[in-house]
Amino acid sequence: MSKLPGGVDTGWDITQWSAPGYFQPSEVDTSDTADADASLGGVPIGEWEESVPGNTSKLAIYDSAQYGYTYALTQGGGSNADVFLQTKNKVSGVADTFDHQITFTANEKITNVQENGYNGAWFTYNAFQVFFNLNGKYSEIPAAGYFMQAVMADDRGQLATTSGGGTSLPAGIYNLSNNYIYQDSSGTWHGDPAEVEDSLPLDGGNNQPFHQVTINLNACVNSLIARLVRNDPTHASEYEDVSAWSLGGAYIGPEGASYGSTSAPYTATMDVNHVRITSSNEAGVTYSTAAQKEVSVSDEDPSYVRVDPVSPTTVSTIHLPSDGTSNVALSSYNGSPEGVLITVDAEGTNDIIHLNGYDATIDLSNVIGGVEIEGTGNESVKLTGTGAVYLSGNVGSVEDARTDKGDYLSALPVISSGDQSSESGGGNNQTPTTSTSLNIASGATETTSFSADTATVVSSGGSLNLTSANSLVMVGGYKDFNLSAVTGQTNIAASLSSSGSLNNVAGTPGITLEGAGANLTVSGGNVSVQGNGGGVLTKTGDGSASVFGEMSSMFLYGGKSNYVGATLDGIGHLSYSLGTIGLTLAGSSSNMTVDGAGYDYFTAGAGSITLNNQASANITGVDSNGGNLYINANGGQINYQAETNVNATIVLGQGNAYLTYGQGYTATEVNMQASDMADVAGLNPANGELLATNLKSLSDVAVSYHDSNAYISESGGPGSIVLHKVHDGGVDLLGSLNGTNFSQQYHSNTLMIALNDKA
Repeated sequence: MSKLPGGVDTGWDITQWSAPGYFQPSEVDTSDTADADASLGGVPIGEWEESVPGNTSKLAIYDSAQYGYTYALTQGGGSNADVFLQTKNKVSGVADTFDHQITFTANEKITNVQENGYNGAWFTYNAFQVFFNLNGKYSEIPAAGYFMQAVMADDRGQLATTSGGGTSLPAGIYNLSNNYIYQDSSGTWHGDPAEVEDSLPLDGGNNQPFHQVTINLNACVNSLIARLVRNDPTHASEYEDVSAWSLGGAYIGPEGASYGSTSAPYTATMDVNHVRITSSNEAGVTYSTAAQKEVSVSDEDPSYVRVDPVSPTTVSTIHLPSDGTSNVALSSYNGSPEGVLITVDAEGTNDIIHLNGYDATIDLSNVIGGVEIEGTGNESVKLTGTGAVYLSGNVGSVEDARTDKGDYLSALPVISSGDQSSESGGGNNQTPTTSTSLNIASGATETTSFSADTATVVSSGGSLNLTSANSLVMVGGYKDFNLSAVTGQTNIAASLSSSGSLNNVAGTPGITLEGAGANLTVSGGNVSVQGNGGGVLTKTGDGSASVFGEMSSMFLYGGKSNYVGATLDGIGHLSYSLGTIGLTLAGSSSNMTVDGAGYDYFTAGAGSITLNNQASANITGVDSNGGNLYINANGGQINYQAETNVNATIVLGQGNAYLTYGQGYTATEVNMQASDMADVAGLNPANGELLATNLKSLSDVAVSYHDSNAYISESGGPGSIVLHKVHDGGVDLLGSLNGTNFSQQYHSNTLMIALNDKA
């Protein structure tokens, strides 16, 4: 791939069909000012174009502060020529079958419309592969596959068409529409306009705003099933079993059809960002004959994830991205504010759910960080799960059934029902009888204990020493704090700028570390930590830690359910700390050590990673942070992929290793007396060096070949190396090269595993 900012989502491809020439990934234009778009961040960070008379294909990628990455897909002319964003396989993380609610959303618009006559056609769609009976559930009916197209814009004027396919097995193209649309002999298209699906406008010019496109894929499949049942009613029950229907890939983009024209009849661009395909967790959806909207185009601000609530007995899962900036608006196409049960799966903080008059039961079990819920004054809200929440606006009533109320995002706590009285107070050693609140001014220090059932502390830059408390609410910004023996429920969402400690504090305190000078020590219990520009976390004892943002240093000792999705600038250590660990090393000063069995994920282009005592890891080499990467694997299993131009040195002392060489240069040392096995793919003289060290002798190493693989081992030794895609006789064993004696250099009997060009 070309060197562009950002990572690579391996679940998606760019695909072209009948193109005048195919985009070469490495041949990218990064300075095309002609296609600059101020609303999308200016000049595209990358652009590809292939064009001949009558056929143009182009892809531009923008990095927008408002929308993130936006993909501009252009197609003009050609015979069935297109350029698409396409999933490579089944959509990752989405349920297989349509007994789950499956929904597609994206921000989309049409720009750069250029008409060059009407001797052809241009259209764009969101398309999906759906399959029936793919696993052979019904032996009497063959499996079938359909290319299900939601036509979003068409220069011929119709909003959706039917090709005649999709009405009988075994396969076909199915254009989404709730009714039959047909074209008469004059070329006029007919259909019930009330039933026609929404589309994107073609006449908005380059200033056309984004629209959020929402496609109810279950409704689309129901429509397809209805047509199959009409044609083959004897197998209605089989078709109507939505658990036998599955989702395959997805396609987004434009297509041109010139019908033999020598000039592009129509050229336009489809801009797309924020693509999401989500599914419910539970398999409770059934076939329905009720009229349902399939494709909806919203005029709302596309920064909102628009959710059309279904029945209260159906669970809708809202997946929010990890940037912590999403807005979810509950809205109905028919205006009926019925109660709705939703499960929020949020990886970040500051996400907002706008109730818009809906009574809602909101399950926060999978929330990490917190969620804000905004009411309009009369909603009835029930909270379940363990996630943190902050209520804004006015809500009619709240039933708080969370088992662990976590931290709050502001000074407004959630209350269950009725009123809670409070007394304001300050100073030291307060002993209230029911509830109390304490306000700490900037620069002030309070030392206190609380015997009240509930205590609330708000700080504007002060310090707190708390020796004991029962139920505690703690918010605001703190220079220092020390909390001990908080035995009841804690609801903490506070920022720390200097030094803080938590000693056996119940609940899950939420702490934001403000800058590299913030240092938090946690002994026992759970904690959620967000690094805002750095900070140091040291966690010991039982309980789990959730860590996000940018950390200066991080030390986790113990814990079975830790969750880390952070960037590390300095030193880190995980000691027998289990859970989901995903860490990015920020640069050459980053140094991560892992002790103890577990499987962690690291992304790095510099710094060092050391694995000890059966620690295992998946490590992806990327050059976004540049430099040299050092990996010392003295543990269980290592998987390393060199995805971009990274210079990596890998020393294998124990365990299995699966290494994929790529761009950059990867040097690997395999200790043949300790390493169980090193499996290497993609090695060539330009991208890597492979050395067998600590051999008993240089003369008893053998190479064998089988199924295009080479196998290297030493007689009586425990270590082995496998090289993929190597022809017979393709391996040389070198003791020295260009005057360098490898045994002297590596202080043990060492051979280089080299490839040759022998036939």
